[in-house]
Amino acid sequence: MPYTKSLSILFFLILCFCKSINAQYFEQEIKKALKSEPRFIAYFDSRGSFISTNGVRVFGVKAGLQYAEKLTFGIGYNQLASRYTNYIEKEGQTKKVELKYWYISPYVEYTFYRDKQWELMIPVQIGLGESYYETNGDNKILNFQWVFSYEPAIAFQYRFLEFFGAGFGVGYRLMVVPNTQLEERFTSPVYMLKFKVYFDDLMEKLKQLN
Repeated sequence: MPYTKSLSILFFLILCFCKSINAQYFEQEIKKALKSEPRFIAYFDSRGSFISTNGVRVFGVKAGLQYAEKLTFGIGYNQLASRYTNYIEKEGQTKKVELKYWYISPYVEYTFYRDKQWELMIPVQIGLGESYYETNGDNKILNFQWVFSYEPAIAFQYRFLEFFGAGFGVGYRLMVVPNTQLEERFTSPVYMLKFKVYFDDLMEKLKQLN
């Protein structure tokens, strides 16, 4: 199955990374990074995944503080961008409904390799939000419930045009607290596209021009 293959690849990559670093060295790197002056970062985040067996896209925007270009803490907002419809039985009637799903996502990202243009990182985020059905026509909310997810991943990013970066990653969304009132399955592999703006460098350049 595609799910199993993608998950196996992700865990293999994370395992290779974990075996390649010394725990004491990792701890020293984190402590050293946290002593540095943080810089503000922001980027758009587009994630392809699956709901049940259907491919969907989740759009997000993130902002955070990066320490020594090594460790980043931030928060984001994510929302199901694809139109996903279904038919359910409610009150003895068959209703056409559209799935709605959004979540707030605190995240941490560790960059374990960097040169002038390339970055390799492990981002991990949790998601707290809600999912429900919205009826077609009268927009009535059905089967509402709060949900909680966990998404580890591995990703790379390429810096171009001095102030911008784009990247790709693969991860896995695990629904720790799913909406048990919905028929759909949300746990699935995740494929990420990122577009990043290096605001500190951009502002510094603008200051030099003035």
